[in-house]
Amino acid sequence: MTEQNITPNGATVPTFCKRCSTNSSVINLRTEHLCSDCFDKYVRSKCIKRMEAYRVRYNPPDTDTSPRRLLLPLSFGISSTTLLHLLNSQLQNQLARTTRTGFVLIVVHIDESAINPTVPLAEEGMRAVQEWFPDVGEYFIVRLEGIYGFSNAVKAFEMGVEEEERRGGGDWREKLKGLLGALPSPTSRMDLLQILRTRLITELARKYACEAVLWGDTTTRLAEKMLAETAKGRGFSVPWQTSDGDSPYGVKFLYPLRDLLKKELVVYVSLEVPTPLRPLCFGAAEEGEGKKKHAAVGKGITIDELMTQYFEGIEGQYPSIVANVVRTAGKLVTEGGVVRIGRCNICGLPRDGGGGELVLDAKTKLGESSSGEVNGNRSGGKKEGGDMCYGCARSVHGARPYEWPL
Repeated sequence: MTEQNITPNGATVPTFCKRCSTNSSVINLRTEHLCSDCFDKYVRSKCIKRMEAYRVRYNPPDTDTSPRRLLLPLSFGISSTTLLHLLNSQLQNQLARTTRTGFVLIVVHIDESAINPTVPLAEEGMRAVQEWFPDVGEYFIVRLEGIYGFSNAVKAFEMGVEEEERRGGGDWREKLKGLLGALPSPTSRMDLLQILRTRLITELARKYACEAVLWGDTTTRLAEKMLAETAKGRGFSVPWQTSDGDSPYGVKFLYPLRDLLKKELVVYVSLEVPTPLRPLCFGAAEEGEGKKKHAAVGKGITIDELMTQYFEGIEGQYPSIVANVVRTAGKLVTEGGVVRIGRCNICGLPRDGGGGELVLDAKTKLGESSSGEVNGNRSGGKKEGGDMCYGCARSVHGARPYEWPL
């Protein structure tokens, strides 16, 4: 893959790298053309810069400091696979220089075959990835319905299940299908599905004593998330969902690829130097097929898919727009001085205080039917809207009868 210029007489000549002026260019990187070697250095530098806190000093430690544990969610997509590759290289360099590493990875893949049978086979994919990167740490596959196995997360997601059945465990897979099937729209289902992933991943991070979660979100993905969450009524959560640092879940959130565009990683995984990563991106083909289907049909597209189409469509010609959206999100801060009443029972974030008071129409309040009966709560308990943030209350509004097991 080499970039070329066309001369006035119609001949094509290769474009040379602006940095080394020796090799042919493979990508026009915003303002300059780069060859594969220089582009590899550029991508690595962006990731290493964000992982500065986990570097290894040359001086031996005075006390026994074991490597810090970091959790990396692996979806087999382009972004998370690239992040795993870059972190593996960083660990190898640390070992070569100092004979020790500054961190160890817990690589987790969330198996969603319970709700989507077309997803790549988790076992085969994880086995292949582990063969490529055997020394980064531990590998785990966790089924999405395993969220019901965590006592402090289960309460937010079980719907329409009697107390006796909950205590007995029940069929987690059927519970998950019933939850998503009760929701009123594709946007609601995708919204709660993303929340389920996040809650499960953070629960796993705490279980394995991880200091932080390393998300593979690029500049493009962070821009998509900012506008999507705002459109869904969860704009107050943008600082926690797009910024590096502490999260309300008890673990840090870090985004080492936040300075790279998705289109740049698409080129990177196809390079022959240092090694082609495209064969390991098992989930990338499925992502592309899904976007083509929704672009052609247009009906039933979710807010998240709409934002994905928009930003991946403009990042080629207008990368500065994508970067500006993320920089704007970075200026937002959480309102530490505002006293919030509890946490949202769905997303787990501090409530914005709007969910319980919002009136959607003349007869219906969130969590309350037009007859005054609380959804799924025949005992006539308190309104559920007051226990949700605005965005989550909108997501579950109109769902079939359910009961929050509070």
